[in-house]
Amino acid sequence: MYLIARLFYGFYNAVSLLLLARAVMSWVVRDWSHPIPNFVHQVTEPILLPMRKLFYRMGLMNMGIDLSFLATWLLFSYVGRSIYILLIRLS
Repeated sequence: MYLIARLFYGFYNAVSLLLLARAVMSWVVRDWSHPIPNFVHQVTEPILLPMRKLFYRMGLMNMGIDLSFLATWLLFSYVGRSIYILLIRLS
């Protein structure tokens, strides 16, 4: 069980880094067709899209800043760490 917890933690960290890279690249990158930004976009978009749709339905997307990313980051961090702690305690 400890091995599963460590594998999950590695996956969680990799996705967290990709989300952080997406945030930084949203300010810097102009051409998302380059292979690296395109890969980051393809991996992170399924994670960000549900929260973005929820914020759109709530009318929070017209504020000038994308708060759905922050909400997704916080939720992902909380859920990921909770699952990791649960897996560690089960081992």
